[in-house]
Amino acid sequence: MLAETTLNQTTPELIPNAVLAVDVVLFTIVRKAPLSEALQVLLVHQGDQSGHGRWILPGVLVRSSETFAEAARRALAEKAGLDAATWYLDQLATYGEPARDSRGRVASIAHLALVRSDDLTLRPGIDVGATEWCPVKRVEERVLAFDHAEMIRAGVQRIRSKVRYSWVAFQLLNEKFTIPELRAVYAAILDPGLARLSSGNFKKAMRPLFESGVLQVVGRATTGRRGRPGDLYRFAGPVTGTRERELPW
Repeated sequence: MLAETTLNQTTPELIPNAVLAVDVVLFTIVRKAPLSEALQVLLVHQGDQSGHGRWILPGVLVRSSETFAEAARRALAEKAGLDAATWYLDQLATYGEPARDSRGRVASIAHLALVRSDDLTLRPGIDVGATEWCPVKRVEERVLAFDHAEMIRAGVQRIRSKVRYSWVAFQLLNEKFTIPELRAVYAAILDPGLARLSSGNFKKAMRPLFESGVLQVVGRATTGRRGRPGDLYRFAGPVTGTRERELPW
């Protein structure tokens, strides 16, 4: 009892000297866009203290009772009306330069997220003027607040690395998909030239996934075109899974 009392008397009380935030770099593949602009990131338009608007990533201050991942999912819900409960989410990096936010010392734990957006509806939050998907290659045309442009660049590098050795690309597809649709995801993220890769050569790179049962044939696609319809596939593994060998592209 004496030792506990002594400890309480000698341990100084923690005084907060910074605020913690979470910002989310959310990527999607917009299939109707040109392949070179298909990889897009979610931006929100929000007013600042001067009364002017600014484009930023969806983000929130972290509550004392929530994890960083919970704060990231809340940011997507509050800023864009998105339920990200089951989405792939990964910590990207921590940004803590003292002058990154003019309002005070704010450190942000950036997160990377992926989603198939075909059926999503963006709903701006009460403090958000607009939400939109912006092609990654056009982000530099925007003047983004804080260090959010740097976060997006880091996110692009991370996702290009991860799709080579992991299964996260399947987060960007429907439950059932064709080989051309899967190939288009890799082409949009890595290199548009992959769209010209034959289905046979592409399947060779995916052979370990077929052999392990992670990629399964579930039917035939109905394309409305003449000729033999292509196979439909289903991904049966966790998107957090990894390959034994990186893709050659």
